[in-house]
Amino acid sequence: MPFIGNTKNGTINTHFGYIFGASSYFDNNRYVPSSLKKVIITSGSSIDTNTFYGCSGLDSVVIPDSVTSIGSYAFYGCDSLTSVETGDSVTSIGSYAFAYCNSLTSIEIPASVTSIGDLAFANCYSLTSVVIGDSVTSIGSSAFTNCYSLTSVEIGDSVTSIGFYAFYNCRSLTSVVIDDSVTSIGSFAFYNCDSLTSVVIGDSVTSIGSSAFEYCKSLTSVVIGDSVTSIGDCAFAYCYSLTSVVIGDSVTSIGPSAFEYCKSLTSVVIGDSVTSIGSFAFYNCDSLTSIKYRGTQSQWNAISKSDSWDYGAGDYAITYNYVGE
Repeated sequence: MPFIGNTKNGTINTHFGYIFGASSYFDNNRYVPSSLKKVIITSGSSIDTNTFYGCSGLDSVVIPDSVTSIGSYAFYGCDSLTSVETGDSVTSIGSYAFAYCNSLTSIEIPASVTSIGDLAFANCYSLTSVVIGDSVTSIGSSAFTNCYSLTSVEIGDSVTSIGFYAFYNCRSLTSVVIDDSVTSIGSFAFYNCDSLTSVVIGDSVTSIGSSAFEYCKSLTSVVIGDSVTSIGDCAFAYCYSLTSVVIGDSVTSIGPSAFEYCKSLTSVVIGDSVTSIGSFAFYNCDSLTSIKYRGTQSQWNAISKSDSWDYGAGDYAITYNYVGE
């Protein structure tokens, strides 16, 4: 169907339902025939904002190579949509573009895409796998929030930032590899990903945001690369299964409650660049038996520590001048 911005009388109305008589994109679902299941777009350079908003009967869309952008809310609420074939020229996916597409199970984002907007795939409850192309530089805030069925994510090696709440509440996600290109992990980025067992953080990440991995209850171990300089408040709080942590040599601050209630944590390696440890950083880590510090005892004593930094922690011993791991 040759429809992207083309309408029955040449006006600028670009919502799909317009060609069936709908005066607003809010009426798309009432006017687009329920028997229309598949749309093949044959021309045009963009899919405009709200084009297929709420077309709940639509189950398949083919987007040609001519299209370079998918606008905000373009497929919002298309809750029967199971298949999207995206051409190789799309460079941007707008905010909420596929939000609430509850039947969408997988998406391969082409290598041409450079940005994924905020909440672009939010609340896609059936989405199980995502492949993000090598040209994407940023994953927007809440881009995949509440994708409850998402089990795997491949993040391309051009991504430099993972936005706030990007994978918030993706409760089936089991593993994530964060490539060396990523420099920042936003606050709450993987909050409550409670099936996540493994995280590898690349060597270019400089900051881990507040609550970034909070309530990742199945996470057993974390290696924090040498480029990280700060670990945010509550970054790994309530990671009940976490047994060991290696904190890279560039970290200067461990935020308040960073590892609070990590009740299985037995061993922590801390680099000698740390200058401050916040309040309740290891609160109720009652299995903690070993802190291995890479610096001297005098360096350890010079670290600014809140009085409550180890409140409720186990009966741990400190090893100084540690060189292992």
